[in-house]
Amino acid sequence: MLESKSLTIFVLLALTLMLAPIHKQAQADEVPFVTKTVEGEFSEVYAGLKDVIIGKGINIAHTLGASEMLNRTAPAFNIKKNVFINAETVEFCSAKISHKLAAANPENIVLCPFTISVYVLTDDPKNVHLTYRIPVANKESEKIVGEIIKLVKDIITEATDW
Repeated sequence: MLESKSLTIFVLLALTLMLAPIHKQAQADEVPFVTKTVEGEFSEVYAGLKDVIIGKGINIAHTLGASEMLNRTAPAFNIKKNVFINAETVEFCSAKISHKLAAANPENIVLCPFTISVYVLTDDPKNVHLTYRIPVANKESEKIVGEIIKLVKDIITEATDW
């Protein structure tokens, strides 16, 4: 009896996987992110970005010190030159947009939190780069994904247009 149940579960799982929709993969020539570059000081741009997010009443969920981790671990991987002087990723979430995402399609949960990375390259110390991913969603979520993109663009614009 137990073997019969296991076989049934296996067959149902196999059918589910076979019938699952195939999601479009990004094409090699499609860039899944956008970068804005400004001349300035990392600390000012980074602080300004966080101030704009908070000023919009949006919660910053977490900040990730990318350059600290990469620069600290580089010797363990025999990396001689650091890519970043400074690099931080800011994760944040808009409850209003997140509710709309979930209502459009529960799978959209993976689109939140939104992230913006702020960094200065070792080879380009006078410029600060702000990069975000372009969310990809199905047809019923296109409108709300447009809201995410607009929000992130507006945040970056406000944080960098002095």
